[in-house]
Amino acid sequence: MKPIVKKFDVNISGRDFVVGDLHGFLDLFHAELDRQNFDPSCDRVFSVGDLIDRGPDSMGCLRLLKQPWFHAVRGNHEQMLLGYFFPASLSVQASLLNTQTFLKHGGAWVTTLRASEQNELQSELLPHVRTLPHLITVGQGRTRFNVVHAELMTGAPEFSIQRLTSPARRDTAVSSGSVLTDTDLDALQTDAQSPFLDAMLWGRRILKSTDHQAARFFEMAAGRLGVSATPWHDGLSLTYVGHSPVRQMMLHQSHVFIDRGAYLRRSDSCLLMLCHQNVMAALRLHSLADGAGDISVHDGLAG
Repeated sequence: MKPIVKKFDVNISGRDFVVGDLHGFLDLFHAELDRQNFDPSCDRVFSVGDLIDRGPDSMGCLRLLKQPWFHAVRGNHEQMLLGYFFPASLSVQASLLNTQTFLKHGGAWVTTLRASEQNELQSELLPHVRTLPHLITVGQGRTRFNVVHAELMTGAPEFSIQRLTSPARRDTAVSSGSVLTDTDLDALQTDAQSPFLDAMLWGRRILKSTDHQAARFFEMAAGRLGVSATPWHDGLSLTYVGHSPVRQMMLHQSHVFIDRGAYLRRSDSCLLMLCHQNVMAALRLHSLADGAGDISVHDGLAG
């Protein structure tokens, strides 16, 4: 059984960054590394997944998995890549994530690779993809944060997979569920034990439940952050997620949504690479500045 959770100790010698969905745009990532004066000898990058598809250099983004300072969770596009090459190994989604589904949603790059690149992909890179965890946790207690691709929630997500395979389908019902806690996450061990994997890869229920009209906004160094009326979920540490492009970062139910749709390459889209230490400092400052107990780091991030 492959582990679905990978745990890291707190970084005591450098900085921890979290980067949004790369989708093959390696140039944007390198620009962020340069802008942040990234030091690979002590700094680390945690990726929310979806390294591949849509952009010009999926192979280059996959090669990042060989770097000791780069750590990614599995996104739904990595899941589709695995379904393309190893359909028999994916018992839940093999029948849905077929060849045409992957190719139609950005995966056609695998058909244009040279022979040497095909060999590299299958012999060197896919083994890394197959071992990607669904969840990363960093630190413990009050220093902890989590990284997942889509959301941390019980129950099946809305029918994202079926929409991919049947574009004409228009399901409006959103399945019920509850937000997970750190304790729930710490109990996860293997694929077979977890009923939450589809939500981790495909879910959008938490973001859809956000009342944007009631949200407050403040400026951070990395851009505008929306803070919902219920920013924290009791027992869940700050959790970075991608998957769903947003116009500005949003904090809701301990999930901070950081995918700014870099693959769109528009004036209102970008690749976010956030320094976690700076995010925490900004949240503390904002909490102290307006006296709002509901966004208190102490209340929301207790381990």
